[in-house]
Amino acid sequence: MEAQATAWQVWEFLRFAVRRGRDDGVSRMAGSLAFTSLLSLVPLFAIALAMLAAFPAFDSVRQDLVSWSFRTFAPTIGDVVQLQINRFIDNAGRLSAVGILSLVVTAIMLLVTIEGTMNAIFRVAKARSPLSKLLVYWTALTLGPLLMGAALSLQGYVTAWSRWSVSKALTPVLALPLPTILTALAFAVMFAAVPNRRVAVRDALWGALAAALLFAALRWGFGLYITSSRTYASLYGAVAVLPVFLLWTYLSWLAILIGAEITAALPEWRSGQHLGSGPSRPGRRLALALEILDVLYARARQGSGGASRRELLARTSANEREMIRLLVQLHAAGFTAPTIRRKVVLTRDLDVTTLADLINALDLDLDLDASTALAPWRATVDGLIQQVQSQSRAILTVKLRDILAGG
Repeated sequence: MEAQATAWQVWEFLRFAVRRGRDDGVSRMAGSLAFTSLLSLVPLFAIALAMLAAFPAFDSVRQDLVSWSFRTFAPTIGDVVQLQINRFIDNAGRLSAVGILSLVVTAIMLLVTIEGTMNAIFRVAKARSPLSKLLVYWTALTLGPLLMGAALSLQGYVTAWSRWSVSKALTPVLALPLPTILTALAFAVMFAAVPNRRVAVRDALWGALAAALLFAALRWGFGLYITSSRTYASLYGAVAVLPVFLLWTYLSWLAILIGAEITAALPEWRSGQHLGSGPSRPGRRLALALEILDVLYARARQGSGGASRRELLARTSANEREMIRLLVQLHAAGFTAPTIRRKVVLTRDLDVTTLADLINALDLDLDLDASTALAPWRATVDGLIQQVQSQSRAILTVKLRDILAGG
């Protein structure tokens, strides 16, 4: 019975993640990333090889990096594309300073697109500052190739160790999952580091594992299709590798973005986002805003410097999407403000702020609509509604401090 309940929860979560991805337009995002990847492929490899050339320890790895990348990420079609990429990289080595700068700019284009996509999936309300972006991009361009080289060396060591330490029959068994494990770790780093918000490591690992498994299944299925079908070759002839490689790049990014959606959906699922995907009712939005202000009011009295968004999610009933929308409205109305430490602080004096002020800040339509029917009782109904509205305005003048203090 418990196993059935768990399976049902997994199924419902996957349905929620699919709806979330459809709303985000992951198919469109994957297409944009695939096109940008084609433009940035040569610059990225040129920069990676240049970085590895600065470290003698990676001399042997440098020669195998391109081959390993295409063998891992673009099976079957990688040989033809790799031949052309090697020619382009050789030509890139003879570029002038202006040409090298253009390569760096083209490579950064891909990083900008990736960051924008991840921020959209993870509902990031505020992007990084230009200086922070520059530091992140520079770190990716410099440390990325070194980590890939270290991973390639590790794979070689594990393969050699398995050949000498265990029977030859077990060598393929031990070496087979290693590319998938390395791919999953790379995806986990992407999901945790690229969005401009804190992402739980366990969520990043779950999403990365799903993306890596999808990627492995995609490699197998795509390789099987290419070897058994000659449709593209008969249709496009000698240039058949171009649409095939573009399709492969698109599907690869789609698998990665599905993993990112799973990572972003996990905290929303735990907070109850799946219980209602539509807009929150006015009463719920008001209650959630009061919960947020209650937490921040307590922190302000303690002098602790506000609360992070993760703390607010843990101490209120709001889900991720509701929290972002409410904080945007509260920031705009001057009730709260973000700090440089990514915390939220209270900036409004609740001793003089009324409940009506909060309702206006949230743009809540709490008025009763008058009847539009031309009937004898129309005047009576309109009069009753006006009385209710006037009484409501008088009641809503209560101070927020008194409400949160239980008075």
